[in-house]
Amino acid sequence: MHITCLDDDPRLEGLLRRLLRRLGHELRFDCSVNAFKNGLSEAVPDLMLIDLGLGQESGIDVIHWLADQGLRLPIVLLSGRGDCLLDTARRIALGRDLVVLGIINKARLSTELLTVLEHWHRCEATEQCAPSPAPVTAAAPLGAQTPKPSLDVETLRELIGQGAVVPYLQPIVDPRDGSLQGAETLARLRLPDGQILGAGSFIPLAEDHKLIYPITQCLVQALIEQRRQLTSLGLEFIAINLPPNGLEDQPALDLVRALVTEFGNTCAVHVEITETACSLSPQQTQSLAANIRLAGAKLAIDDFGTGYSSMRALAELPFETLKIDLSFVSEMFDSPKALSLLRSIIAFGQNLELKLVAEGVETEAQRQLLVTEEVNLAQGFLFGRPMSIEAFVERYAKAPTSDRYSVPSCLSSNP
Repeated sequence: MHITCLDDDPRLEGLLRRLLRRLGHELRFDCSVNAFKNGLSEAVPDLMLIDLGLGQESGIDVIHWLADQGLRLPIVLLSGRGDCLLDTARRIALGRDLVVLGIINKARLSTELLTVLEHWHRCEATEQCAPSPAPVTAAAPLGAQTPKPSLDVETLRELIGQGAVVPYLQPIVDPRDGSLQGAETLARLRLPDGQILGAGSFIPLAEDHKLIYPITQCLVQALIEQRRQLTSLGLEFIAINLPPNGLEDQPALDLVRALVTEFGNTCAVHVEITETACSLSPQQTQSLAANIRLAGAKLAIDDFGTGYSSMRALAELPFETLKIDLSFVSEMFDSPKALSLLRSIIAFGQNLELKLVAEGVETEAQRQLLVTEEVNLAQGFLFGRPMSIEAFVERYAKAPTSDRYSVPSCLSSNP
């Protein structure tokens, strides 16, 4: 493998050459940004090591230059100025759609570079980390890959009136064994041709034209109409999001009461409110939150940790569940800071005796860490994507628990 390193400290070259030679890799070492750029024009490396501190120019400048040039080659970021700076640089690079294989503190270079290279080889073997000539974007939600270009506000309004908003459910499970505990209700839009649009294809339009409450109302009505299909699953709860715009209208409470009444013999109702919604109108939100609890529903704070008013919201509102934002889960192994923050959020919730739900769980390693940290519940693609109620019932009504999600025996840690 051909590796290029950009670092203004020539003393690093000898260490890298000895280390990489033992592994069978070739090294080009550049001490200046100009030499680095000229080298890329002569030969494209398989991997780039980029130091953040380069004198007049910085590694941050190089990151932006690479992105502007459309050079999506895999990079490893180096620095001797602390992990926090490295973590910020990684976020900058990812924000410019670059492929970041790792971040390495120079004090741990000889050991951590070996780990990154071993991971890179494993990914290459399975084609999981291969660089892309185009920006790498996250997979679109189910049904959102081919959004209808003709969808406008009048069409959306008409579809809502026709009851085209359909509920999809994503399983919420016990992370120890994957057993089904509850489900989050998510809005989808069925077009006349049968195509199902994900929320990202119509919710922004609805927000711009104050159609969020009609969508929520339609979603609740559809969920109630299909509730009998869920009775055989033994769900502990069904969760629904109350969007920020929905908090402005008192009729939102009537929707909650309807859900509690209709699902009373089936399962509990959890109402999820984002911290953004909590900050829009604090006094009004306090009254509505209290009435939601009095109506018999439980309250969950969603996307916890993404803003600046989370702790204030927990102090002022009667929450019983804390949902950890997926960004902390997805980054737990990419950044020491992210992992420390995740553990702090978990400890914080546990100290307040709140039930914890981790969102965005996609890998077995993430699941295992959450089990170790005693997180109560989890949801994410590892356990199941959002699906129609019919598909949800078919999956969970017939299959035994052991077939719904298979926990490797070597990783099982049931207490």
